[in-house]
Amino acid sequence: MATQHHTVQGSQKHRTQDWLIRFALIYFLLQTIPFQWSFYAQLFALRWDTFVIDVLNLVLFTPHFFGPESTFLDWIVLAVIAAVAVILWQRSERIKPVRLNHDDLYYYLRVLVRYRLAAALFVFGFVKLFPSFAPEPSISHLNTGYGYFGHWKHFILSLGVAPAYLSFLGLVEVASALLLLFRRTAFLAVIFILPFYGNVFLSDLAYEGTGYVYSLFLLSLTFVLFLYDAQRFAQLTIHLQPTRPSSFRFSWADSPIRLWRIGLKGAFALLFVVVFGAKSYAIYKHGTLHYPETPGLEGAAGIYNVGLFVVNGDTIAYSPDHPTRWRDVVFEKWNTVSIRSNSTVTENRYNGIKLERVDSLRSYEYALAGDRQYYSYNGQGDQGQLVLQNRNPNYPDDRLSLDIVRLNSKTIVLEGLNANGDSLLARLDRLDKKYLIEEVKKVGRFTLGFKL
Repeated sequence: MATQHHTVQGSQKHRTQDWLIRFALIYFLLQTIPFQWSFYAQLFALRWDTFVIDVLNLVLFTPHFFGPESTFLDWIVLAVIAAVAVILWQRSERIKPVRLNHDDLYYYLRVLVRYRLAAALFVFGFVKLFPSFAPEPSISHLNTGYGYFGHWKHFILSLGVAPAYLSFLGLVEVASALLLLFRRTAFLAVIFILPFYGNVFLSDLAYEGTGYVYSLFLLSLTFVLFLYDAQRFAQLTIHLQPTRPSSFRFSWADSPIRLWRIGLKGAFALLFVVVFGAKSYAIYKHGTLHYPETPGLEGAAGIYNVGLFVVNGDTIAYSPDHPTRWRDVVFEKWNTVSIRSNSTVTENRYNGIKLERVDSLRSYEYALAGDRQYYSYNGQGDQGQLVLQNRNPNYPDDRLSLDIVRLNSKTIVLEGLNANGDSLLARLDRLDKKYLIEEVKKVGRFTLGFKL
């Protein structure tokens, strides 16, 4: 009777494992292999000049049915579909028995997960290794009170001022991705990834980031790989017993993709290691992922005090609490002007880790930032005119048409109409302000005792 009882238990355990392996395989196939047309629309629109942005957005893609981004509700839908598919799969075998090797199915699952995870780690790793994932603060950011930034902006700005630390994070991700490409070193990668992306997930939650669903998705992929060696890992680290690695070897002799395997692996490495790595370095040296790329007025970058401010012919003296008078103005190196006054600023929500090709859609500099209004401008025309358009979508009608006169290298006069149609005259005097982040670059961080 005892032997029969153990046999029944073993059979039940085998059926449970069979169901779980099939469920996981279908579920992660649905999560990993794009079946929505929006992915292929992005793929077919891929451009060489925006290669890094396009590939990053493609890697970020996960199925979504209830909005532009994936949510946990989408996961539930996929799980239901996977469960129904497994039930139909098992019932079909009752009609026509098919011999399946569960070890092979489990191997297919791990290969799928390894390469999906490696693709994400290479992409996010390279844009951190060559630190462009979190850019240095703009002049406007450096002249905005810390309390005016949202929580997620605090986090990103903190990374931006520590490029060495950001590069270290990228190195961990790239090294882990390389380890994932080889079956024998995959679990070593898991040891790095679990605490790394566990911290990313918690940071997303703590700082109210929008990428927590995606970071948890990467953790779920890693957990699949962890489970395969979890028992052996526990035996080695907890029970301190000699432990042999898995002896399973997949036979490629009967696999339909055996002739394509090396080529596919080589193409994957070429795309994500060589090409993407080189393009990420090029962005780091000569471009940007977050700020507009249209150049601003030559030699105008800096912060300006508003020495004279006249509205409808009335001169408004400087006052720290006047509701509309400009307090200072910043010209960025690109075509952005930010104006600080005491008027309330409705913050724009940041779209998180998704990147935009077009300057007008790049919201990083003004999202989750108060105290200043950010305007784009069309450059200096033949008549010396600037048309300032508020970049924050909460202010679609905020538009200023101004004539610009540069009296000298440090003084700018703006005259024209504000958004209400009132005449406006402002004299801007550039301040000779120094920033620690720039001064440190001149002598080196180690000279001043900074390690990161």
